[in-house]
Amino acid sequence: MSQIFERQPQRGENRTGQLKHLKVFLSLLVSVLLGLLPAQVYAAPGLTAPGCGSGSSQTIDFSTAGQGTFDSNFFKSQGLVLTQGDFVGFVQGDQTLIGPVAGTFHPSVCSISVRVAPAFQGTAAYTLKAYSGSGKVVGSTTMTVTQDLGEAGSGPFGYFTIELTGLSQKAQTFTLENQFIRSSFPQTTQISFGVSSITYITH
Repeated sequence: MSQIFERQPQRGENRTGQLKHLKVFLSLLVSVLLGLLPAQVYAAPGLTAPGCGSGSSQTIDFSTAGQGTFDSNFFKSQGLVLTQGDFVGFVQGDQTLIGPVAGTFHPSVCSISVRVAPAFQGTAAYTLKAYSGSGKVVGSTTMTVTQDLGEAGSGPFGYFTIELTGLSQKAQTFTLENQFIRSSFPQTTQISFGVSSITYITH
């Protein structure tokens, strides 16, 4: 903000005092507005779905299912039935459920975290959504990830985490999908991905 004000041209010495007063006023206004920001930032973590206080964390790891056709009820005893994703393969050195992925929690959960890696080089947007039992979206987040040797701005290769916390209600189901954006390899027109693990908190 200060640089913007400094670039304002002075049109005469008779206006110098007015400009100084204007700068002081605007500086105070900016300070007041910035002072309000922490309250907005720190309020979000305190928002929790009804019935979500301290809870127990559960992690399922797809390496325990073994490579090959995946049984959607494999983790049913741990509270998760997968409704999309039927093959476990290797992606970037780990056994993963090949996406897109969706599932149903029993009981419903207070937060969801997934560990993901792309199977091909390029850029894609990954969207994790959570839904209530009635189908209402109770949380959604999108992360754009670039893992591409042919792109100067590429991030590191490997797994990354997408998570949803602060849900408006407990989540009964979730979906994880991605949308292809670009790749330096012309033959790549979509980017498959794998999910190595899913962590969720129940109460």
